[in-house]
Amino acid sequence: MTIRDNELISDQTKLVHEMEINDTFKFLETKITGLPEQDIDILREKYGWNEIQTQDRRSRAKMFSEQFLNPITYVLLAAGILSLLVGKLTNFIVIVAIVLINGIIGFIQEVKAENALDSLKSMTAPEATILRDCGNVLHCTQYRIKAREIVPGDIIYLEAGDKIPADARLFEVANLQVDEALLTGESLPVRKITTPVLSGASVADRKNLVFSGTTVVSGRGKAIVYAIGMKTQVGKIAELINQTKEMKSPLEKRVSSLSKKLGVIAFFASALTFILGIIRGFDILDMLIFASATLVSSIPSGLPATITITLAIGVSRMVKRNAIIRKLNAIDSLGAVTTIVSDKTGTLTQNQMTVKHIFVDNTDIEVGGVGYIPIGDFTVDGEIISITQHSTLPLILQNMALSNDAILRQHELENDEFVWEIVGDPTEGALLVAALKAQFNKLELMGEYPRIDEIPFESANKYMLTIHKNDANSLLIVKGAPEVIMQVSKSITVDGQKIAFDDKLKDQIEQKAEYYASEGYRVLGIAYHEESNSNITTDDLKAKFESRELEMIFMGLIAIIDPPREEVKEAILRAHNAGIKVIMATGDHKLTASSIGKDIGILTTEFTAMDGKEIDSTSESEFIEKLDTNRVFARVSPEHKYRIVNGLKSKGEIVAMTGDGANDAPALKTADVGVAMGITGTDVTKDAASMILTDDNFASIVNAVEEGRVVYENIKKGVKFLLTTNMGEVITILVSMLLINSEALIFTPIMILWVNLVTDGSLTVALAAEPRENDVMLRPPKKPEDSLIDRSIIANILLVASVMAAGVIFIFNVYSKDDSIVRKETLSFTVLAVLQIFNAIASRSNRESIFKIGFRNNRMILFGLIASFGLQILAVHLSFFNLILETTPLLFIDWVVILGIGSTILIVEEVRKYFLRRKEKLVLMK
Repeated sequence: MTIRDNELISDQTKLVHEMEINDTFKFLETKITGLPEQDIDILREKYGWNEIQTQDRRSRAKMFSEQFLNPITYVLLAAGILSLLVGKLTNFIVIVAIVLINGIIGFIQEVKAENALDSLKSMTAPEATILRDCGNVLHCTQYRIKAREIVPGDIIYLEAGDKIPADARLFEVANLQVDEALLTGESLPVRKITTPVLSGASVADRKNLVFSGTTVVSGRGKAIVYAIGMKTQVGKIAELINQTKEMKSPLEKRVSSLSKKLGVIAFFASALTFILGIIRGFDILDMLIFASATLVSSIPSGLPATITITLAIGVSRMVKRNAIIRKLNAIDSLGAVTTIVSDKTGTLTQNQMTVKHIFVDNTDIEVGGVGYIPIGDFTVDGEIISITQHSTLPLILQNMALSNDAILRQHELENDEFVWEIVGDPTEGALLVAALKAQFNKLELMGEYPRIDEIPFESANKYMLTIHKNDANSLLIVKGAPEVIMQVSKSITVDGQKIAFDDKLKDQIEQKAEYYASEGYRVLGIAYHEESNSNITTDDLKAKFESRELEMIFMGLIAIIDPPREEVKEAILRAHNAGIKVIMATGDHKLTASSIGKDIGILTTEFTAMDGKEIDSTSESEFIEKLDTNRVFARVSPEHKYRIVNGLKSKGEIVAMTGDGANDAPALKTADVGVAMGITGTDVTKDAASMILTDDNFASIVNAVEEGRVVYENIKKGVKFLLTTNMGEVITILVSMLLINSEALIFTPIMILWVNLVTDGSLTVALAAEPRENDVMLRPPKKPEDSLIDRSIIANILLVASVMAAGVIFIFNVYSKDDSIVRKETLSFTVLAVLQIFNAIASRSNRESIFKIGFRNNRMILFGLIASFGLQILAVHLSFFNLILETTPLLFIDWVVILGIGSTILIVEEVRKYFLRRKEKLVLMK
């Protein structure tokens, strides 16, 4: 029996962890070169997708029915029933129709939001590195796929920071340690093995297995997938079914709180309307219906839809600008960011690392070529040399290729062109390419010197050690920060001779390293130790290295350049103009970081740089003070980054922090906006982050901040528009009750509901799509505690609402003084709708002239205005609507007057904006 004959894959785990590796491959019907592509569809059809099933979603029918389970609908239906009871069948039909239309609109918006969430989850889904359809193990290609696409039998690669995508049996490990607290509750990572485990072992003791959802802490490994989806250990844990919970962002909470407060105000306003109507002598039932309509129209029911739609549009815009939002509260925080703490390599720079200098045998050897194309000459003082002219150069190039986890491959583009690309760390890729320029092929060298163990690079150690062994010798290669490699080295090669590495030579090497660093190069040191095979074990070799007992031989320095991205200088300038500080935190040498910092505009004459040692020797209070004057932090560890973020937050800064390594996760979680690298970032950092950059580009962070500000401004515009229109209706109705002596109301209940439906809905959605204003990145960051409606906005709302009330009362009580009730109500009803349409135009910017903005950059507002105005014309001139809404056709001169009154909103707002801009200009001049 094989695993593919058994439906319950996970029931075979006992067999899998007890088996020898060769037997495991046979049992799972796979091989070290991966599954053939033709088997994938068959396996997926049998076993499904590798995903944890969540609780059943609401059906579309349930989602639709829930649109009517809210207080607003209850009020409307109560008004409709009252209308039916008093014999007003038309009113009843219209109210029911409005309830249905509102429900349909809400249903459509919720479906769109759910689809957007599905799309977002797809974009942020975990990925895995696998091997498939590989004919020759020495020339295999790794694939990066969505974790859900994995099937039983797949070969997966595991590295530090990866989230394990499925349950799998290990067959190759190198210092692999996995955090399994998710399953076992143990806080310490588990060191993994490949040998069989005895029968009866618990999950925690099955050390030759890795489990879905756990995280690689260090090392690397390869494994065969035996269980996916709900058949994994994680799939059996019910608590993980709902591990992803949707939470409201702070902005949504503020809007929800505001809606409740305004709802209370609306209730009292409608109650006051009812009381005044009774005092005026209107029929109680008529006033109940009228007050109900007033309550519905004055409640800002469109606020939740406004924020949802605006956030969805913002998320969509950010995706187009290479930023994927994982957590909605990040959008709110983005608009308030005051400091961006960024890595250097790949974020501020091009991530095209290239070895340009090798300092060996006391000679500076220049390496030609750019990027990852393995073509280039080796020159000294401009003259091409043969690598054999320097006895140590071939050795250093060989070891650069051997101590390397990167893979160089050609990638075919759509236009049939090929580009070279690196799979793995860009710095290691640069070393690999340099070695290939001298015809040192990693795969061939690995055949001669197979790697048997390693100590992976860690920020705390700042080095990587690999151990290779053939029949004759054991070879240790260590590379990393020059100062660290010099510390572990006792000898140095000069002109092929091994001599003592004394202080004088170390000073010379250190000066050369500092020179390279001052020119903007990233500098690595490399050393080796070779000895004949003896009874010494690999663990003993590692122990002797760590205790400094081995005689490591220093070979030389490698200077690597990664030039700044062309767009970074402009992005940093934009950030500075927006009142945002930019800080570089990098593992590079202080001189290298300072050189790049000066080049891109981070490190100016008024600021300084400091390194990890200086951070460690500074007290917390002194360090927090230095955050005001330091813009570059070099040789930093993840702990330093965490300290930087905490220090900035203690000063009241809103911090966006970038990271790619697993150890960056704490700093990313602490930051207000954690930003993970989509290309080089590990699964752990992506899980910890609230935003992922698909291009690893600093400019995309600034673009995301800009979009965050636009989202916040558009929400404010929508809120202002809704409150102005609602307040305008309330003030108009209350003033009419107090001042107008008429036997009829200024509107019918149906007219109020019509205006609320036609103008509020379409125009509010259109405002959510407003593009960014030219000065959005010239304003200081918003404060987190800023309210959506401050005093200036409240004053503006009351001003515009008063203009609306004055216009409606004028046309009802003055312009149509001697007309019939139907005509007066039609005129006041129409002028209210037109005033709200003009208010939507004015609300497109709080400070810019509408004549400067135009309509080309937001077609939605244009369509919304046309639709609202067109529907209002139909409401007045179509006999069907005359019957339902109790309106009458108007004259041409009536429309001229109505448009004239409606334009007063624009006039008043343009005057207000003019004085606001003038005031701002005077403040700047002072």
